[in-house]
Amino acid sequence: MINEIKHILGRGDILIVEFTKKNGEKRKMKCTTSLDRIPESEHPQEGSIFTYNTEETLRVYDIEKEGWRSFRVDSVDAIESTTISCISTSAHRVC
Repeated sequence: MINEIKHILGRGDILIVEFTKKNGEKRKMKCTTSLDRIPESEHPQEGSIFTYNTEETLRVYDIEKEGWRSFRVDSVDAIESTTISCISTSAHRVC
């Protein structure tokens, strides 16, 4: 699933990700990594390298909360973008 998420974010799309937080709470987040969609004041500092944290955790900009957030890929229940929609569970994946 990480490759699909990176692909969506790499196109500059807005990703809507539904995931389960560590405390068991379900969360839906509208996010991006496209600097064109992020306020300039929130851009990474010049000289810093913008990267995904790890292969398990992704760093994204939450458009509604107006700040950088991370989520664990293994906690994702569903993803949606402006061009594709996918529902994934441990049993199956539907796009």
